[in-house]
Amino acid sequence: MNAKQILAALAVFAATGTAFAADNGIFVEHTNVPSNKTRAEVRAELEQAASTERVAGTSEFVEHAQVASTRSREEVRGEAVQAARNQTGRALYFGG
Repeated sequence: MNAKQILAALAVFAATGTAFAADNGIFVEHTNVPSNKTRAEVRAELEQAASTERVAGTSEFVEHAQVASTRSREEVRGEAVQAARNQTGRALYFGG
């Protein structure tokens, strides 16, 4: 590459960087929002909701029931191989 191409590439990278950093007006400042409740009222509501189990915890666990398959591993694998040969799944993933 010569110097002109390098400078042109740097100019393009600089322009795209500033385009992505531009303010699009979505950011909202939430630091000076007036409160209608005291801290004690909010904590009391949270404790009441927690006692009635209406508040989600910090983590969630979903237990999935084990489902027995009606087809063998060989049947599923054979179907996948046949679909790959026919390319039937191609339209699903490549828009074709």
